[in-house]
Amino acid sequence: MKLFSYSFFEPKQLPDHRTWDKWRAESQRYWFNIPTIALLNKVLYPDYKTKFYLSPNIFDNPLSDIFNIFEIEYEIIQREYSFTEPAIWRMMPLWERNIEIFHARDIDSLTSENEYKYIKTFENSNCSIGTIRSHENHYNLPCRMLAGLCSFKPNKIPLNIKGFNFDMYYSMKENNYGSDQNLLIKTFTFNQQFIKDNFLDCRIDRQFNKQDFDCVEANIENITLQQKTKNIFDKIKQLTNTTWLGEPCDSRGDLVNYLLNENNEIKLKMLKNKDLTLFYKVQ
Repeated sequence: MKLFSYSFFEPKQLPDHRTWDKWRAESQRYWFNIPTIALLNKVLYPDYKTKFYLSPNIFDNPLSDIFNIFEIEYEIIQREYSFTEPAIWRMMPLWERNIEIFHARDIDSLTSENEYKYIKTFENSNCSIGTIRSHENHYNLPCRMLAGLCSFKPNKIPLNIKGFNFDMYYSMKENNYGSDQNLLIKTFTFNQQFIKDNFLDCRIDRQFNKQDFDCVEANIENITLQQKTKNIFDKIKQLTNTTWLGEPCDSRGDLVNYLLNENNEIKLKMLKNKDLTLFYKVQ
């Protein structure tokens, strides 16, 4: 099984420190792209499943009907949290034997042409761990691996690196806002003997610095796209006005309607729900 893995939880504090994020003060910001993510994954990555790891309070929001309408697979995680600890939940597939490949991703940004090329490159590589670095700050120790832009082949990662189970991994977290990324870097980027030949680093968009440890460098230039696929990526870039992979965006309105026009059955279900129609600006 191939999987895209997401965490979704109601934040108990907004990310005011994220100066690059124009929606950092929006309380509903993490709902913006849910239908777009589901639609894009279905079209662009048909051999992948999409799964969300959810906090129970997600279903206090009337917008949560989106999960049933799109038939999105999810798992409710009964764990208390104070900061961004739930972002670590998307790492759970790392200990599932039936998962061949999975990519942990954020829900406030969308895929891109360069990510598509990276995913194909990672699939075809001998590497079992990978990351994409796309922003100019994605460099050096704090950002040498990105929690929302990382990839794994679980059955090829030794237990002495990833730990024996998720609870063991989760217990090693720090109690701070960026606990997910800090834990990721600490776990997967320091065993130089393993990562030298098993870690795939991909720098794209606004990042030009080489990785600060020895690893495999991704070459995505030989990946070609069908014109229909390229048209979708061009539309994403045009309607979200993003310049780097992982940049927060709001895909409501034009982009979600563009995708829904190819999915009339789902569109009709959306239109029957007033909350979803108004919030996602479905027409």
